[in-house]
Amino acid sequence: MPSSISPADQVKQVWTSDDDTMAKQTATTRWPKIVQGTIDDVRQTAAQSSCAAQQEERFAIQSALKEMKDEMLQNKTLSRLPADGGGDIEGYNTRLAYLGDKVTWNAAPWLFCECYLYRRIQTIFARSRHWQTYDVFKRQKDSTFAKSRAAVEELASRYMHIITDSSLAADGVTDDEAKKLLFVEMTEIALWGNATDLSLLSNLSLEQIQSLQGREAIAKSQRNIVDNDTDQVWMYLMHTPRSSRRIDIVLDNAGFEFFTDVLYASYLLESGLASSIRFHVKDFPWFVSDVTPADVDSLFSHLQSPEIFPNREYLDRLLRRLSKHFDSGALTVIQHPFWTAGCSFHKMHSQAPDLVEDLKASSLIIFKGDLNYRKLVKDGLWPHTTPFKDALGPLGAKSGLKILALRTNKADVCVGIDSQSRVDALYEEAPQGAWIRNGKYAVVSFSDGE
Repeated sequence: MPSSISPADQVKQVWTSDDDTMAKQTATTRWPKIVQGTIDDVRQTAAQSSCAAQQEERFAIQSALKEMKDEMLQNKTLSRLPADGGGDIEGYNTRLAYLGDKVTWNAAPWLFCECYLYRRIQTIFARSRHWQTYDVFKRQKDSTFAKSRAAVEELASRYMHIITDSSLAADGVTDDEAKKLLFVEMTEIALWGNATDLSLLSNLSLEQIQSLQGREAIAKSQRNIVDNDTDQVWMYLMHTPRSSRRIDIVLDNAGFEFFTDVLYASYLLESGLASSIRFHVKDFPWFVSDVTPADVDSLFSHLQSPEIFPNREYLDRLLRRLSKHFDSGALTVIQHPFWTAGCSFHKMHSQAPDLVEDLKASSLIIFKGDLNYRKLVKDGLWPHTTPFKDALGPLGAKSGLKILALRTNKADVCVGIDSQSRVDALYEEAPQGAWIRNGKYAVVSFSDGE
C-alpha cells in the first residue's frame, strides 16, 4: 500500500541551529542588530515628537524591545505572544506549544522564528496607546528609496521610451520574437529589482531588443538565473485567453523594488498580457522592508516630490499613466492576514481556504522575493534538483494555481536546477553555497498547477 506521506511532509526545514547556514548567521548576528535598530528608531521619533504621552510611552516600548534583544543574545526560549487583537496570535502560540520548551532563538525553525520575531515586534506597538499605527521601519525604507534616485530616473526614462514606442502601442509589435524579448527584459527588471545597480540589466531600447546585439545582451544577463522558466511562462501566457486575464503579484520589498514592480505591472497591462493586476501587501510592518498599504502611498508621494526626484520629464509622464491604471481599477491593492502568518504556504489550504479559492481565479500569481520563495517551498532543504512543482507541495501539481516565483537567492534553499552536474558547477563557481545566499544568482520558477 503506497505511503500517504508526501515528500513535502518529510523534507527537513532549515533551523537556526544548523551549522554553515545563513539561518544560523542571521539568528546570531542580524536579528539582534535589527531589534537594536528599532530601539534607536523609537528613541529618535520620540525626541522629535510634540506629544508628551507618546514620549513617555516610548520607554515601555523600548524596554519590551530590549527584552526581546536580550532573549536573543542569551538564547532564551521563545515566549508566547500576548493578545493584541490580531486573529493570528492563536496560530503562533499553537505552533510554539507544538515545538515545545526546548525551542530557543538559536535552535528553532528559521522560517517560523523569523516570522515570530516580526509578529512580536508588531504586538509591542499594537498593544500601545500612542504608537499603534507606527511603522518602526519607515525611516529606513524612505532613506533607502531616496538613495536610489539615479536608478529610478534612469528606469523611468527607459520604460517610457519603450512603452510609448509607436510599434508597441495598441499591440503594435507584430514580431512575436520581439514581444517575447521585451517580456524577458521587463521580467528581469522585476526579478533584479531589489538591487538598484542596474548593471545586470541589458539597458536596451525596443529596437535594440530586437537586434542580435539585444538578444546576446539578454542571454548574458540570464547567465546567473539558475532556474529559468521564462520561456514556459511566455508560452503559457500566449495560450491563455486574454479577455479577462487577472494577474496577482504578492509583493516583497518597498521602495525601489516596489517601483520596479509597478513598472512591470504597467507593462503587463499596456502590452495586453494582463487585463487587471492586484498587488498583495502586508497588514503591518514585516521583515523590515515589505510593502504595507502605507508604503504604496509613500511610493507615489516620493515620486511626486521634486526635492527627491528633480528630473521630472519622464517621471511625470509615467505617473500620469500609473494614475490612470489605478483610477480605472486595472491596478488594485489588497491584503490578507495569511501573508503574515508564521507558517509556510503549504498550509494555505488549511489556514486560508478563502485565499486559495481566490487565487485559483487568477491567470498568474507572481511571488516576489526571497521570503515568499522560502514559504512556497516550505523553507525545506530539498535536493537542488527537485522540480519546483514538487517543492510546492499542495500548491504544485493538480492545485490549479499558476505560480511564478521571481527571487534572488538569499537563503539556504533553492530548487529547480536541471541537473546535478549544474549544481556541482555552481558550487565550484560560487564556493560554500554562495550561489544560494549572496543575491547574485536568481530563479524564475514557474508551475502551471496541472
